[in-house]
Amino acid sequence: EAALLEALEDGRIAGAALDVFQAAPQPNRALIEHPRVIATPRIAASTDDAHLAASIMLAEQIIEFFQEVEVSTVLPLRVVPMEKVVPHEHFDQKRVDRLAGRLEDDGLLGNPPVVIESEDGRYIVLDGATRTTAMKQLGYKHGIVQVISTEDGLGLHTWYHVICKIGVNNLLALLRTLPNITMQETDIEKAPDEMFEYGGLCYIQLIDNRVFLIYPAQGVNRLEALNQFTEAYIDAAGHVDRTLNSNILSLKNEYEALTAVVIFPEYTVNQVMQATLSSGRLFPAGITRFIIPGRILRLNADLSVLKSDKTLREKNRWLHEMLVEKQGKGGIRFYGEPVYLLDE
Repeated sequence: EAALLEALEDGRIAGAALDVFQAAPQPNRALIEHPRVIATPRIAASTDDAHLAASIMLAEQIIEFFQEVEVSTVLPLRVVPMEKVVPHEHFDQKRVDRLAGRLEDDGLLGNPPVVIESEDGRYIVLDGATRTTAMKQLGYKHGIVQVISTEDGLGLHTWYHVICKIGVNNLLALLRTLPNITMQETDIEKAPDEMFEYGGLCYIQLIDNRVFLIYPAQGVNRLEALNQFTEAYIDAAGHVDRTLNSNILSLKNEYEALTAVVIFPEYTVNQVMQATLSSGRLFPAGITRFIIPGRILRLNADLSVLKSDKTLREKNRWLHEMLVEKQGKGGIRFYGEPVYLLDE
């Protein structure tokens, strides 16, 4: 108590809270009356049983703390509540249904979804919306995700959409009926700058070289307008391809029935997060293209454990032990160079 009082006086300790004293029931008055000390009434912690219970509780808390830390020391994988996992883009329900069937048949999670954690504790899915939606559909309360941040080198690029097998005039007539957008004709040299300067959603270049800037109608939310626009031409064409090539002359050689190419602006990771969290609206599927360094593949985790009644902490411990075992057997490999996969 004397040492504690001295440490309080010289500033080495900012404050203290005590409920047991050396000289109970007549404690050191200078200590209990110190302005930076909280003294509570004595409790039954002076008994041997209470000492034992308190010691066990403290030991369990220390063990739990280090267990949680260990989970993230092998790979950035984590078991999280599925209710906190939210998509940033729309998904294809048919693909979700097919994947749900495969997950039930295989009983394994091969490639974990990639997420970024928000300040409010939610996990925004950057890659794997079909997987997370399928798992929710199957009733999973917990799921394995790869947690990444912008500090890890996360990047974001944009896919362009290739529209085929619909007449140019039919496409234009369809787009002009959409109430949530407006169209303004321009030329290909001006379109990129005008899209940026005037806040365009995108621009579309037709096979006959006409170019139209697409804007949200007055008072319409940008994502709402963008979704109506993309859904219209996807439904009309039946399918669109994604590409990184914006040159329509080059695309003519790749697509016989080419109608148009839609060019979207580059987004930032923060823009995607803010749009998802603030409005609850989703981006159209197939626009955002996240560049994810250190992507974790072929985890092949047992889904029965994730669906069990084990606690979240127990499942994270199981995940950690599985990764440690894989590491011990040389089952974790890192490829720093780009690779081509021909069996996907």
